[in-house]
Amino acid sequence: MLFRIWSAVALAAGVALASPSAPAAESRPEGGRAGGAAAFAALAADGARQQEREIRAGGGAAAKAAVCTGASVICEENNKPGNPPSEWDVAGAGSSAIQGYATQMSVHKGETVRFKVETTATNYRLDIYRIGYYGGMGARKITTVEPSVPLPQQQPACAIETQTGLIDCGRWAVSASWPVPADAVSGVYIAKLVREDGPTGASHIIFVVRDDTRGSDILLQTSDTTWQAYNRYGGNSLYFGSPAGRAYKVSYNRPFRTRGTTTSDAPETFFFGAEYPMVRWLEANGYDVSYSSGVDTASRGQELVEHRVFLSVGHDEYWSNEMRDNVESARDDGVNVAFFSGNEIFWKTRWQPSIDGTNTPFRTLVCYKETHADAKIDPSPEWTGTWRDPRFSPPSDGGRPENRASGTFFMVNGPVSDAITVPAEYGPMRFWRNTSVAALQPGQSATLPVGTLGFEWDEAPDNDFTPPGTVRLSRTTVSTSSKYLQDFGTIYGAGTATHSLTLYKVASGALVFGAGTVQWSWGLDANHDFPGTPTDVRMRQATVNLLADMRAQPASLQPGLVAATASTDTTPPTATITSPAAGESVGSGSIVVRGTAADSGGGVVAAVEVSTDGGARWRQATGRTEWETTWTIEGSGEKTIMVRAVDDSGNIQAPPTTLTLSSSCPCSLFPSSAVPAVASANDVRSVELGVKFQVSTAGTVTGIRFYKGPENTGTHTGSLWTSGGQLLARVTFTGETPSGWQQARFSTPVQVSPGTTYIASYFAPEGEYSQNTSYFTAPVVSGPLTAPASGASGGNGVYRYASSSVFPNRTYVASNYWVDVLFTPSGQPPVTSSLWSDTTLPAVQSADDPNAVTLGLKFRATTSGTVRGVKFFKGAQNTGTHTGSLWTSGGQLLASVTFTGETASGWQRMDFATPVAITANTTYVVSYHTTSGFYALNRSYFSTQYANGPLVAPDSGSVGGNGVYRYGAANSFPTGSYQASNYWVDVVFTADL
Repeated sequence: MLFRIWSAVALAAGVALASPSAPAAESRPEGGRAGGAAAFAALAADGARQQEREIRAGGGAAAKAAVCTGASVICEENNKPGNPPSEWDVAGAGSSAIQGYATQMSVHKGETVRFKVETTATNYRLDIYRIGYYGGMGARKITTVEPSVPLPQQQPACAIETQTGLIDCGRWAVSASWPVPADAVSGVYIAKLVREDGPTGASHIIFVVRDDTRGSDILLQTSDTTWQAYNRYGGNSLYFGSPAGRAYKVSYNRPFRTRGTTTSDAPETFFFGAEYPMVRWLEANGYDVSYSSGVDTASRGQELVEHRVFLSVGHDEYWSNEMRDNVESARDDGVNVAFFSGNEIFWKTRWQPSIDGTNTPFRTLVCYKETHADAKIDPSPEWTGTWRDPRFSPPSDGGRPENRASGTFFMVNGPVSDAITVPAEYGPMRFWRNTSVAALQPGQSATLPVGTLGFEWDEAPDNDFTPPGTVRLSRTTVSTSSKYLQDFGTIYGAGTATHSLTLYKVASGALVFGAGTVQWSWGLDANHDFPGTPTDVRMRQATVNLLADMRAQPASLQPGLVAATASTDTTPPTATITSPAAGESVGSGSIVVRGTAADSGGGVVAAVEVSTDGGARWRQATGRTEWETTWTIEGSGEKTIMVRAVDDSGNIQAPPTTLTLSSSCPCSLFPSSAVPAVASANDVRSVELGVKFQVSTAGTVTGIRFYKGPENTGTHTGSLWTSGGQLLARVTFTGETPSGWQQARFSTPVQVSPGTTYIASYFAPEGEYSQNTSYFTAPVVSGPLTAPASGASGGNGVYRYASSSVFPNRTYVASNYWVDVLFTPSGQPPVTSSLWSDTTLPAVQSADDPNAVTLGLKFRATTSGTVRGVKFFKGAQNTGTHTGSLWTSGGQLLASVTFTGETASGWQRMDFATPVAITANTTYVVSYHTTSGFYALNRSYFSTQYANGPLVAPDSGSVGGNGVYRYGAANSFPTGSYQASNYWVDVVFTADL
């Protein structure tokens, strides 16, 4: 995360030790929580009062003990008397007059934890508390430790590595030690330093007690790497200080200032922001949980496989290679992983030993933030920018986005406070069982508490790194004017983000959940810094459900929650393709593939995925039990699409369902997805622009394509030339879109021969053409077409300034002006075509007319062939029975078919039992009858002729009216016409060879 800019605030009183020169005021790179130290202090006080209210309401030392089902270490521990936060908590980072740290982030029970304290106090004590629920108290006092050295103790200055900004206080002497009892319960512990020499003052030392001998159900990792990244003790952090406005290294040999009372201390990031409420909730419900640190995830990866579930919680932003490798390895060995975190695995880090003379491993966290530098500045070959940044890898090891592991991908910077929403379509997912979300009706949605989507959050993109079978469990879309990530990790601006909870399953059977938000835990327990979010029984129950599916059960479930059982569903659902038909011949371009999916294993279909590259990459289709996807086909030959369904337990269909089509030309040099580097060049002179090309087989050029930027206006003409400048054909472009690829077909295709160079061009009367310089330094080959390299062809692409269309014969730095051809090889199989692609949408999808009516279109084909069937666009209100028909222009019915298996909306297709032969350049009428009305509509559409390939829909004035209609309860020949309206009826036509 690029840290937020806050308004400049004066530093709170610093620690009383030598430190690097620090600025008297800081700023962060984005607007943040208003109010500074006073606001934080008020919020912290509110949080303490909130905990006290909960205790008075029935928690605390006098609360009734929970009934523990079975032997439960955590349940039994939390039945012991707790201590109120007024006793164990401190304000912010505590007093600057007494600060300290533990020499290890964690220790195993039975080992000794050592504390180093900096203070002028002549008398103080260390009260040891274990964090938990304890009837709502939040902690239990374990013991009191006295200093083991004469007081006051003079600590030496911290070591400073000026070239990296590293501040290491490891030269401080040990002040006190606590031999952790051998029967201690694993947990997050605090040592509260309390002055007893007159002046008041207290602060926390936070550390973890592990239990390496017990394989608990759940292992919770603290986000200490992120606490340290934001820790400004001594003046530097990975966000502030020297040498580059930030340090490149931070040390664990420092007290934590992260919870400090100035806004620049990032208290949202510390343990008491989002980790503390998760610990409270887990222990309130008696989950079998033990604890470890981020350092342990890196250094003790073998411990992860002893548990059923690994938890990442809160703001878990900084991960090293070792951390990610160990978690992914445990996942692949069957350990479930729940990321109750946001902005997770964002910055890639590495480890170094301390510089205090002891060379202690894993005490220095390194992150040069090379993404900010736009360069490889870390002297190590290891990448320390964002995990997603691929620009310098290889040879470095970046370019591994976090969603490959967690399922989600950071995009919304903080601080923000949004609410997770769950539309009804997600209600049937087993994640929401036993909640009111499961009972949502179509059109309804559930809104979870404000703040649960914050203070930073992720999207769940459908990209090359999305884990196979990823299931989305919610959908929340929010627009921001300044907090949306624009690049690999540096620039934030305006944008619209969509958040989703996610779930996927790997081959080992392990589930991986991604909350994609820092503050999911706020819905589980209301006690945390920055309070204000109420708990939510739906979120609590969903968490119970998830952990049950991950084989972790509570021993003392809170009132209002229902025990859940693990999924026994191992049967994947099945996806079926309903259109187009297998073996059908289609032309290059975009088609819509539709189908259905069903689950017979006791679950529900949660996602449908498609692949068009043999399974190398998968993308989610739109819809689940009824689904569709747009498939852009380039070139000729056999093309295969694969589809698989996923259920709400993460089971993935195998093998996938496949559909193979025969793709015929017209072929082009550039795919329809290609976009120029410059869409509209800053040149307003009229100009002819072109490309030299050759074909590898005989065939015909049927038309010209070009990419149009939004400033490229006026009337465009396309031309085909010999290399010597002889004009072979010309066409005027009509029906252009404001921008994007445009195409026009010649009235007569032009024969071209292999081994001969031709030039395709277009005239731009207003200039503003598209351009990529130095594009044709190498040839471009696409199927049977080649655009030769500029050096081998006397220059490619070509241009010539003129007031009208002329032969282009000049070149400039091998520029591509994005001109293209439509080429059809000789002897290829016939292509099935229609007037409109399945991606074309009407202006009005359901006209406000509920009457039964037959709607039609007059058309002709420029070549003889057969009409295979009828298409029409269906709006959501156009229900009932639909009948498609083909007629002569005089009203003779040639074929009729009743539509079946329709989708709720979109293009529908039904083929006749027997294709109908039609004659070239003869007018026919295609129609469909709807019993409910609410047809699709564009007024004045046929005021001009519309053509696509061999099909032509004449302009209304030339054929006595086009499109046509006739009201009536029965299907009948449509003869009426009104305002040249298009009712979006179409044919499925195959031309004769």
